[in-house]
Amino acid sequence: MNPYTRTIPVLLLVAIGAVLPCPARAQQQTPAYLQERSIPHGTVQSRTYISKTLGTGRKVVVYTPPGYETSTNRYPVLYLLHGAGGTETTWTERGRAHVILDNLIADGKLKPLIVAMPFGYAAARTPGAGRGDAAENKMQREGFVKDLLEDVIPLIDSSFRVHADRDHRAIAGLSLGGAQSLAIGLTHTELFSRVAAFSPAMGAANNPATGGVDFDTALADRARINTALKLLWVSSGTEDTLYDSIRQFSQQLAEKKVEHIFRVTGGAHTYAVWQRNLYDVAPLLFQE
Repeated sequence: MNPYTRTIPVLLLVAIGAVLPCPARAQQQTPAYLQERSIPHGTVQSRTYISKTLGTGRKVVVYTPPGYETSTNRYPVLYLLHGAGGTETTWTERGRAHVILDNLIADGKLKPLIVAMPFGYAAARTPGAGRGDAAENKMQREGFVKDLLEDVIPLIDSSFRVHADRDHRAIAGLSLGGAQSLAIGLTHTELFSRVAAFSPAMGAANNPATGGVDFDTALADRARINTALKLLWVSSGTEDTLYDSIRQFSQQLAEKKVEHIFRVTGGAHTYAVWQRNLYDVAPLLFQE
């Protein structure tokens, strides 16, 4: 195995003769990390701000951990990005991110943190408008990057009790958001020290013509990346249609000798996979 990558599979073992639950019953079961329990809960709030870079009003959803309101502590920050067609509310409304975080904190598996979930486009898109052409995608993705770096991060730093430095700042996302996390995180290590991509849409990450980055250039200085990043995580389900491209990206990282974790699970391009990804990676972000 290449020393610069660790592939972490999740294996499903079935004993011979074991009685398996029927599909309908299995589908009804909710993983423990998604169950709402009688434990202290964090707060989910929507903040409206004026984006100076885009010249318009926008919103960011922010999760603060249990006890934030009565504490004087400062916290690390995770910037959590949604996928194509989503909004700033998708990670809480569909992904139930706040439930996952509450459970991890209550079980002592996660140190309290703040999670900022911005809107991942420069401008709202018409529902059903398709993926857009290269020029529109480039505008959307480059505009979002400017808004995130020049508006959202300063807003979070000034409005919440956070450690406003790269050592306490992470970026992660699913699908398009995973691609954005890689493109932003690997080229802005002065701002982020942890990067995680769940089922990243690599075509959106590595194509400069559509707002991505040239990874051959971005990964050229492996010493800088390996020193700067405390965690680089890439994951995919084996049934995901993007699996091959994500595996190839892990191989590219290994060839460049960029240290990373490649997490392989079962599952397709679904929230069940991304929820588990968040559950698995969140405790690894800020361990010290």
